[in-house]
Amino acid sequence: MKQAGLSCGLVVFGLLFAKAQDTFQLAPPFLKYPSVFFEKKVSVNLKFAQPGTRIHYTTNGETPGKNDPVYARPIKIKKNFTILKAKVFGDGFLPSETVEVTFYKRGLPIEQVIHDQPDDRYRGAGYATLTDGLGGIADHSHPTWLGFRQDKVTIEVRLEKPQKIRQLLLHVLKNQGAWIFLPQRVEVFYQNPDTKQFVWMGTKVLDAAKMDGNTACQAILMPLDGKIKTDRLVVKIYPLAQIPEGHPGKGTLGWLFLDEINLY
Repeated sequence: MKQAGLSCGLVVFGLLFAKAQDTFQLAPPFLKYPSVFFEKKVSVNLKFAQPGTRIHYTTNGETPGKNDPVYARPIKIKKNFTILKAKVFGDGFLPSETVEVTFYKRGLPIEQVIHDQPDDRYRGAGYATLTDGLGGIADHSHPTWLGFRQDKVTIEVRLEKPQKIRQLLLHVLKNQGAWIFLPQRVEVFYQNPDTKQFVWMGTKVLDAAKMDGNTACQAILMPLDGKIKTDRLVVKIYPLAQIPEGHPGKGTLGWLFLDEINLY
C-alpha cells in the first residue's frame, strides 16, 4: 500500500492568508512522501502553486532562510532521524510558516508484534500496523493508526534473532481536541535468554497532561542498555489516566494512538 504522506499538521496548497490589511502571508508548502519511515532512502516532493515564489528547505533542523537551498527536485533522505523543514518565500509577501517532518530509518528486523486489541474503530491493518513502515499522518482516522482507550497497553516484540538493543522508538499521535494524548509512562522489559524471565530494562515518564492544543505526530525515543542481547521485549504503555482541567474530557482516560515501533 502506498501512502500519500503529508506533514503532521495543516497544509494548504497554493493559497494566501491576510496577515494585515495590505500584507499577505504565503501558505506553507505541500509535502508528499510515502511514509516517514524508510529502509534505505525516501524521496520527498515539495509543491507550491503561487508564481514567483520559492521553497527554501533544510535537513539540519534549522529554520529555512533565504540563503538555504531552493527546492528544485525531489529531496532524497538517507540519514536516520532527519528533520526536513520547508518554507515558502516570495517578493511582496510575508514568508509562510515552517513545515517540519522528521524521517526515521527502520531499525532491527522484527519477526512479530503481539499487542492488546485496539478499539474497533481504530484497528489499522491489524498486527502488521506497527511494523509495516507506514506512518506519519496526523489524522487519527487514517488506517495507519491503532487507537486504544484502556489503562495499560502491552506490546510484545519478537526479533528474528537475539540482538543488542540500544534504543526503542514509539511513534504516537497527539490531538488533544480528539482526546488523544501522549502516554504518561512507558516501561520496557527484556527476556533473559537463560532464565526466560522478563527483566526491567527502562522507564520513560512524559508530561502527558500538558495542554497545548497542538496536533502532531511524535516519536518517543527511549535509550536502552545496548549491552543486553535478547530476541524478545515487552513494552507496557500507560495512557494518560486523567485528562486535565480545562478540557471537555477532564477526569477521564485519554486515548493512545500508535502507528509504528522500531528498535535500534
